[in-house]
Amino acid sequence: MVKRLSIALIILLLFSFSCRKNENRVPYIPVDLYLNITLPSYNTLNVIGGWVYVSGGSKGLIVYRQTAETFMVYDRHCTYDVNATCTPASVDSTNLAISCDCDGSQYQLYDGAITNGPATMPLQQYQSTYDGLANTLHIYN
Repeated sequence: MVKRLSIALIILLLFSFSCRKNENRVPYIPVDLYLNITLPSYNTLNVIGGWVYVSGGSKGLIVYRQTAETFMVYDRHCTYDVNATCTPASVDSTNLAISCDCDGSQYQLYDGAITNGPATMPLQQYQSTYDGLANTLHIYN
């Protein structure tokens, strides 16, 4: 009898956790962009550590050049309360962090990791492929 109750309790707990809605998910918006980084509007992406805001995603994108061949792309949608109607996340004055004004969360510009909560999830990232011969960055999900 005790064993049956234990198994039933475990199944109930697994079921309740698996059906729990993840309320911290950034809405899925299809992204398929090509940026020619030789254009003046993307001039800052021509140096390592450069970044730029780009339209797309849920609340806009931050594109950051991590290395000569690697770009990181983050959605500007804060992850703590995805239903909040505050301004999108933005790069702070140090050019090292991304800040969410509505909840005070901060993320590293380098990799999108949380540096200060209350957020518990990093910024939503998009995939990117860089063609150095054509100076074209493909951003997609």
